[in-house]
Amino acid sequence: MASTSSSSSSDLSSSPSTTPPPPSSRRRSTHLRSQKIGIDPSVLAGKVLARIGRSPKHPCMQLHFADGAVYQILVDGYDPVHRGLPKALEMDPTLDSLLNAADGSVVLERTIDQCALVTLTDKAFESRQREQRWDQNHVGVAFKFREEQVWHCVWAMLTDHENGTCVFRSYNDVYLDQLRHSPRKRHSRTPSSPA
Repeated sequence: MASTSSSSSSDLSSSPSTTPPPPSSRRRSTHLRSQKIGIDPSVLAGKVLARIGRSPKHPCMQLHFADGAVYQILVDGYDPVHRGLPKALEMDPTLDSLLNAADGSVVLERTIDQCALVTLTDKAFESRQREQRWDQNHVGVAFKFREEQVWHCVWAMLTDHENGTCVFRSYNDVYLDQLRHSPRKRHSRTPSSPA
């Protein structure tokens, strides 16, 4: 597992306000998950990435490969039914601008040279009664294309806002998993009998 660090700073004042859970349930430990979930990202090395896209409704990114395989970068613990604090996938500026220019999905023909889970350290904070800041370790997915040799990274951030001001920012782990399509039900077409 490679290690790197990032310092994420973005203007979070434009997101809508939400009703947060009690502070004790929001603050996350600075320890990373002890049990691995998802798959080893190194399986993507050598695969040709045909298309990459992110969901407009959920913190999820899909990687579509030329061989028909589809993988997702997902947020650990995210539940689409019980969403909790707003979670968003964040990424390096180059990848973010590429996806923004293509309205969330872009066609590529690039070969993944390396892909790995990386440990990131960012400043989390809460500023309600009194300001608290702490270093938070979290897991991101990093990859680089053979054609560019530039690392790209995807991670998750959780935020809470009051009156248009960010009052809580934390981070969550992301992981890679393969999307397996369930078999579709086949509807038999029986001709209707004449009346």
